[in-house]
Amino acid sequence: MNAINVFSKSFSQYRSRIKKRKDVLNYAKTTSVEEIIFNLQKLARLKDKKDILKTILSITNSSIWLSRSAFKVMKSYFDISSMENLNLNSEKAQDIVANVTNKRTVDASDQEIFHTIYHELVHSHLVSDYKTSLKVPQANVTIVLISGVLNEIFSTPAFKRGAEALLDQYNYKHIAPIVDGKKGARENSLALKKQIEEYIEINPNERLWFFCFSKGGIDTLHYLRSKGDKLSPNIIGFSFIATPIMGSDHINNRLLKLANSIGKVPEVLSKKVLGKDVDLIASELQRSLSKNFRESWFKRNHKHLPTKPFYTAIAFESKWHQSHVWMMLTKAIFRSQKSNDGVVDVENAQFPYYFNGHNLGVLDGHHLVGSRSSFYDQEALMKAHIIYLDYKKLL
Repeated sequence: MNAINVFSKSFSQYRSRIKKRKDVLNYAKTTSVEEIIFNLQKLARLKDKKDILKTILSITNSSIWLSRSAFKVMKSYFDISSMENLNLNSEKAQDIVANVTNKRTVDASDQEIFHTIYHELVHSHLVSDYKTSLKVPQANVTIVLISGVLNEIFSTPAFKRGAEALLDQYNYKHIAPIVDGKKGARENSLALKKQIEEYIEINPNERLWFFCFSKGGIDTLHYLRSKGDKLSPNIIGFSFIATPIMGSDHINNRLLKLANSIGKVPEVLSKKVLGKDVDLIASELQRSLSKNFRESWFKRNHKHLPTKPFYTAIAFESKWHQSHVWMMLTKAIFRSQKSNDGVVDVENAQFPYYFNGHNLGVLDGHHLVGSRSSFYDQEALMKAHIIYLDYKKLL
């Protein structure tokens, strides 16, 4: 009888994995086909070479996403590995789930509570037969998605796929202010200020929760420094995802320094040939993200950040073979002895001891988990934040 139960459980997990991958494929199919048709029609009308190149890149991205999703479905048919429930055999985790569900006090750290919620949701998403007692609460909150460096190469803002699931399932609205992934924090913070103030003026009854990815968190911190305690009461909090709060040592890599040295050609020559100064990989952007600059900036400015909103931070880590192909490349080039997600070291994505924020710990994942083509469970991450924040009475 026990053998039959084990087989039944394994088969159920096998079917659930296939269904999950098919759901991702259907999402990719519906979205990418619409985008490809739209861009092909657009391509026929374009004459500017720059716009043509962008359109072709968009078509390529949509095609690659669709192909990868189809490959994942095919691969899932040969995957018979079991999906372990990390909370099942932990008495502490079971206690946390019960207390969070019933809004009772639990003797556990922020990290323990958040990780337990997150693992519970991931397992319930992967195994259709598993029903968790945790529920996503209803709240009058609009999610503000802030993307990071060079997000323009992707078709959507970071974590938009997860935000769309929250909209469909729980009616959580989301917006995505436009920030330039190639520009420094000063310019983007001004852009955020303008867009957020205009949005609040039009929607005075909405409460805003910022979900900031990578450098988007840095841009947001500079925006907050400029507002201080004059920040609108409509803004209730900020969650930083893989943000180099304390900078990134990878920015000081020798290859980047060499590239910048080559890029500093004489001004006369660069203007004569290209019509503008040459800055190969945004030297100002690099400087603003360097560890020395960020550590100094945060120490000088953390007391000037608004005190009423909540602040949370989560870091990712991955082995090179567990990463996206681009992250494998960054790990090979920007080598670090420290645990990292391919771009940001774990220790730099957490608040320092002197700041009153909620460090939610480290999850498995590479730096591109927020892209729509990622197979990372964005929905579980965002739901876990909402459940945690509601439990802590921060929403």
